[in-house]
Amino acid sequence: MGIKDLRISHILNSKSGKSVIIPIDHGLVMGNIEGLQDPIDILEKLIKLGIDGTLMSPGITKITNEYFCSKDAPGRILTIDLPLSSTIPGESGRIIGHEVISDIEFAIRNALDLVKVLLPWGEKENVQMESIKVVSKVATECDKWNIPLMVEPVFWGSHTSKDKKNDPKLIEHAARMALELGADILKIPYTGNVSEFKQLIKHLKVPVFVLGGPKMDNIKDILNAAKESIEAGAKGIVFGRNVWQNPKMESLIKGLKEIVHENASVDEAIKKYDLF
Repeated sequence: MGIKDLRISHILNSKSGKSVIIPIDHGLVMGNIEGLQDPIDILEKLIKLGIDGTLMSPGITKITNEYFCSKDAPGRILTIDLPLSSTIPGESGRIIGHEVISDIEFAIRNALDLVKVLLPWGEKENVQMESIKVVSKVATECDKWNIPLMVEPVFWGSHTSKDKKNDPKLIEHAARMALELGADILKIPYTGNVSEFKQLIKHLKVPVFVLGGPKMDNIKDILNAAKESIEAGAKGIVFGRNVWQNPKMESLIKGLKEIVHENASVDEAIKKYDLF
């Protein structure tokens, strides 16, 4: 086992080898987003619920280090970049710039396990190239210090039509290009088809985690996405606002853990945790 593998193991459940990751880094891009107005309170609840990992910004990292002193604490992934989507806080539009906002030394000093960077697609040509340079730069630094890099290709740009943002072929191309740029781990959307997603994961050769994506109002849809992703071979899920914006957050996390770690069915999780 290499150093990167050892660090990756910190975000995986020791028994199942899978992971339920609940990120709390959304405020970096979205400001005071609903459901995450008090990120420390949410973090305390997530730790008590036994999640396997979380994503956080540099600022939240600095004020929460004390929560991660226990050997049973979740793993931590540093969100190291910011694709700015508006000059007005809390508003969004097309990405106008993409910058690295921290560094690998910060991750090492604060004992974080991984680093995560976004790779937005469908932007204006100059911004698109800027994003590629960000990923390339971070990948080089991660290799230098043996820190695993999670790359998250997303289709935020106005040049990507709405109907294409969930196109399996587009997801495949974006995942492959992120791999070529140096990703040790990929955080990608679930394509919606178990057999096709299984083949994609097989071809990528690195651990794949499935992102939560747009808000899903139906809890069964959230659980189904987790179940099918794991069945296809995903190492875990990274679900944020679909979890902490849900009024049944605690029960939902318990259900997700049973699906991911215990191979429970969706119906079993719904019944056991009253997720109707």
